[in-house]
Amino acid sequence: MQTSHATFDDDDLSTVVLIGARGSGKSTVGRLLAEALELEFIDLDDRALALCDESSVRAVFERRGELAWRVAEAAALTEAFKSKRVVIATGGGAACIDPPQRVLRDAAAAGMLAIVWLRCDGQTMQDRLAKDVGDRPSLTRGDPVDEAIEIAVSRASAYEAVATHTVDAAVLPEQVVERIQASLFRSSS
Repeated sequence: MQTSHATFDDDDLSTVVLIGARGSGKSTVGRLLAEALELEFIDLDDRALALCDESSVRAVFERRGELAWRVAEAAALTEAFKSKRVVIATGGGAACIDPPQRVLRDAAAAGMLAIVWLRCDGQTMQDRLAKDVGDRPSLTRGDPVDEAIEIAVSRASAYEAVATHTVDAAVLPEQVVERIQASLFRSSS
């Protein structure tokens, strides 16, 4: 299911931000979408990590705490918005937790920005995360896959509130890209 609150055309589209839970495919889809739209791709986690001068997201959480990570995410997001014609893949919490959530909301309110929630069911997330849990720190000290699904459920209303478009991401990445393009560029008839 796809929903949309704004419609963009090629001349107006400058920035697409992908939000969603861990395992929803933000980075993979982001790279493919940027290639398809001939836009720059920015992985926000990489930019925020560089600002923290740590070896991993887990290290930032362990040494500096979650707030330091969120502040770095907000700074990286603000910097990324200076780029024109870009696809940005955020971290799972960026759309849900201040200060990065506030940066997203302010940018969306200013226009020229599409925020696409890659909504994903628990089974798909479980399948994807079982292959690669990644470098994320535990937020609940539980099983990483179970934790990711639990957090995704708890954040769903925040994703929905921030998103200008929602796309079902429980399909192959190439199909997600097609769905995003259809949602962004649908006719306004």
